Amino acid sequence: MQSKSGAVDLIRKFQQLFKDLNQKQIAERLIKLVMAKPAVSRAVLVVDRDDQLIVETVGTSSSDKVVSLSRPMAQLQHLPADTIRQSFVTGKQWMANVADVESLTERDYLAGTRSILIYPILDSGKPIGAFYCESQEDVGSLIKAANDLETVWVFSTLLIRQLIEMRHHEEQAEKYRVAEQALWASETYLKAILYHSPTLIAVKDLDGNVILASEYYKQLMAVDDEEGYVGKNVFDVFPVELARELWQEDQGMSQATQNVESELEIMHKDGSLHTYLMVKFPLKDKSEKVFGICSICTDITERKQAEDALREQQSRLNYMAFHDALTGLPNRALFYDRLNHGLARAKRSGGKLVAMLLDLDRFKYINDSLGHDAGDLLLKAISQRLKECVRDMDTVARLGGDEFVVVLEGIHDIEDVGFVAQKILATISRPITIQGHDISTTVSIGISVYPDDGTQADELLKTADIAMYKAKESGKNNYQFYAEGMNASAVNFLLLENDLRRAIEQDQLTLFYQPQFDLQTDSLVGMEALVRWQHPERGLVSPAHFIPLAEETGLIVQLSEWVLRRACEQQKTWLKSGRYAGKVAVNLSPRQFRQANFPERVAEILADTGLPATHLELEITESSAMEHASETINMMNVLNQMGISLAIDDFGTGYSSLAYLKRFPIHKLKIDRSFICDVATNQNDAAIAKSIINLAHNMSLNVVAEGVEYDNQAKWLRERGCDQVQGFFYAKPMSAEQIEQHLVHGGFESDNNVVHLELA
Repeated sequence: MQSKSGAVDLIRKFQQLFKDLNQKQIAERLIKLVMAKPAVSRAVLVVDRDDQLIVETVGTSSSDKVVSLSRPMAQLQHLPADTIRQSFVTGKQWMANVADVESLTERDYLAGTRSILIYPILDSGKPIGAFYCESQEDVGSLIKAANDLETVWVFSTLLIRQLIEMRHHEEQAEKYRVAEQALWASETYLKAILYHSPTLIAVKDLDGNVILASEYYKQLMAVDDEEGYVGKNVFDVFPVELARELWQEDQGMSQATQNVESELEIMHKDGSLHTYLMVKFPLKDKSEKVFGICSICTDITERKQAEDALREQQSRLNYMAFHDALTGLPNRALFYDRLNHGLARAKRSGGKLVAMLLDLDRFKYINDSLGHDAGDLLLKAISQRLKECVRDMDTVARLGGDEFVVVLEGIHDIEDVGFVAQKILATISRPITIQGHDISTTVSIGISVYPDDGTQADELLKTADIAMYKAKESGKNNYQFYAEGMNASAVNFLLLENDLRRAIEQDQLTLFYQPQFDLQTDSLVGMEALVRWQHPERGLVSPAHFIPLAEETGLIVQLSEWVLRRACEQQKTWLKSGRYAGKVAVNLSPRQFRQANFPERVAEILADTGLPATHLELEITESSAMEHASETINMMNVLNQMGISLAIDDFGTGYSSLAYLKRFPIHKLKIDRSFICDVATNQNDAAIAKSIINLAHNMSLNVVAEGVEYDNQAKWLRERGCDQVQGFFYAKPMSAEQIEQHLVHGGFESDNNVVHLELA
């Protein structure tokens, strides 16, 4: 035991020995003190730095050198790493002859080593370092050396703690230096960007005050060259409306999850208007709290001008490639493209498409008498009038010379085609002033219908051309529907007329019924009666052929009355048997509806059949209803007072006046199938259908969608509040016998031919 004065001297000796040393020198001095013992052939100082074992210094007697490493122990060889780690865990000394330890291999120590000693250095009971010693003698010599180094072990606690702290301070100082250097570089870069970048860059606090801005803001009209943009807000620089938009965007940035892009136009000091692409994003601190907003505006004026010029040029070239140079109408190429697309839509929807081929009568005489300039002016006037006669969704094209073609899509009632043809004839026949002359001209129209008269574009044009020449043979200034064998003889037309007259008299006609369903409850709410003609020799004759024939010959009144009577008889039978207690809907032809005694005829049929008026619904097309609106109102009021339900059919295809529509005593609006076909995918059709639904509901009317054939159509209509639907997706038109197989307790039971609604 040393005396008190001896201990003081020893402390002073160690203080003097380690005075003014850095961490590297302290580690080297400690290893040298250990290596001073002859029994020690190699000594290694290992310290625990942030839970990682670091080899600070290594000394060997063979080279008489001490080397500073400061490297992770795992990177070094010839050290028993697992054994050293275990000493750090236990805090206990470990010593042994290498030959006595099976877990040690020759890779764990230097050649010639016979014994190993690990002496941990504790601080508050926890190892902070360890001396690893090797000896070429047996372990006893190492133990004696360790005892002699007791003073070194005691002072090592303080020195290693000092070494670790110094190393930590050095690392922190280096990190601070690097951070300071990076901050300086960032500030330098930022200043360079803000000063030289031709971009509007600004950082605002959450109150909208600009705290950082690029010099480029001084290019703006409202920014002072001396004051700049810093310290101002958007209302100081931008017009009020634009500033309000930018301010509202800033207010929403605290919740933004991604960058917000927008374009804005700003006036420069030179009076030029520039377009900028603005990217705005929130600035967040370490806790993800928004503390500011950054906006970067790039001048894209030249790019926008180039894009506009290119777009305009491309548009002009496209227009020239697909439009007639004289009239501006679609040319033959664009016509065929639209016709083929229309045919594809009609095929998907199962609807009809109409091609109307028009040829001006005696146009050659106008050209020869007044010259080609006058002829060109006439063609331009004719093209404008043709466009006024059809809907926006229809196509008017010039095929060449004095030949035009009109394509009508979404046609469900052939009567509507006749109405359009009559309108074209009347419009074209009005005098046109050309070079001071009032010129009257007429047109011959040939009409073909997909799929009855052809399924390909060329086939439809061919049949329309045959019908057009038939119209010219019939005295010009008229229209003709194509009929099979039309180019052979007109006798067939007379035979067909006689056959239709005989069919009405001899009951060759039959009615099919298409169910109507409540879209929300899946219940049967009505049926529409549809006429079919099963000719004994010709087979099933398309309504597209015999309905126009009936209109032209006057048989339509007799035919329509037959349909009405038979539908009422069948409904009375179902009502009496308890199979079906709803309504049956019957379409009215315009000529039938215009009869002065029509209400009396309806009352007579109801009396004859015994059907209560409340079980009958009459449908009139929108165009027919608006043709003589005042008369229509009077007729409808009489029918409504009888208890009959009234519906406007094909709504959206005509030209309704809301002033008249609200006066019609109707109960339903039926959306035309042309708007249902692409309602789930076409934005325009969806907007029209939604408007009709809203209009009907606002007028306390039920709305029915016709031609529903796909699930996505039904889903869209259900979500928009449509009341009722009919179409192939739910049930095809069926004969009375077929319908009765599905009528159970007044409801409708489905089978493989019927698809029920799936309630959401």
